[in-house]
Amino acid sequence: MILGMLLGTPTLSIPPVSEIAHSIRIDHAAGPVEADYRMRIDVRHNQVGSAGPGGRPSTLRCRWEADLLLDRSARHSAGTVLQRSLRREAVASGSRPGWCTANRDAIARDVARATTDVQGEVRALAQQDAEGLRAELDRLGNDRTG
Repeated sequence: MILGMLLGTPTLSIPPVSEIAHSIRIDHAAGPVEADYRMRIDVRHNQVGSAGPGGRPSTLRCRWEADLLLDRSARHSAGTVLQRSLRREAVASGSRPGWCTANRDAIARDVARATTDVQGEVRALAQQDAEGLRAELDRLGNDRTG
């Protein structure tokens, strides 16, 4: 992980805000489907700038972006489980002066503050997924009958 931070490519997972962030029910011709969405926040760090020589100011900054990830688990009344991961990039972003490794805890606090109210994003992503879920259910029905 430290090598990844130095290369500017690490991710940091913040624990989910809630076990199940959102649930929907879809009435489908093949039967009702219950879909639960679990939320995660992944943080990407990017180290920019350089350390200045003695007596000179440093231009080091750690830029970060937080992505919202939803893991969907949909249960069909026949017992079939359909899973999918959805991502909305850059729901929050920011930067801190200095090294990413030195700012890890402060960035985690920044991310927690910036993502306290992501329920609107969660609902929007789940709504987008509803049409895709219906299409998956249609294909599943066609595979069984065709």
